[in-house]
Amino acid sequence: MRITVRDGRAVRVEGDPTHPITRGFLCVKVNQYIEHTYSDRRVLYPHRRVGAKRSGRFARIGWDEALDEIAARFGRIAEEHGGEAILPYSYSGTLGLLNNYSMDYRFFHRLGASLLDRTICTAAADVGYRYSLGAKYGPDPERFPDAKLIICWGTNPVTSNPHLMPFVKEARDRGRNWW
Repeated sequence: MRITVRDGRAVRVEGDPTHPITRGFLCVKVNQYIEHTYSDRRVLYPHRRVGAKRSGRFARIGWDEALDEIAARFGRIAEEHGGEAILPYSYSGTLGLLNNYSMDYRFFHRLGASLLDRTICTAAADVGYRYSLGAKYGPDPERFPDAKLIICWGTNPVTSNPHLMPFVKEARDRGRNWW
């Protein structure tokens, strides 16, 4: 990604056209990073719900207060129901290296929390892939144009793997078949 910054503020996000896989393409979610980053709806501080669930009523609280509440609640849950009653979940996506495989694993392990893949997005696909094909190794995207036949089974790469599509189109342009 290329990010243009003016006066300490990001003003443009674009794909890097020299990247061999993405070739400068960014998905819709990433294209909107600036709008999300500077949105007046972005939550920057901890809040406590002060109304009924789904009422949308929250009050800002301090960081120490928020951490104390979370620690106390986790402690009560673990004491009453066991640590596995706490289910950690991490969104990976474009921030996987920041959100996963970090200190939180040590924290939740020490707490005795449930163990899982930490994602709901790819867990089912991973299991299906392993049962169907074995090890989870896919072909090198840069080799797709050389393939004689490309079958996209159980996926829609236009929406779920847009960086692959230029390679698939290049194969098609070379007279290869794909479904």
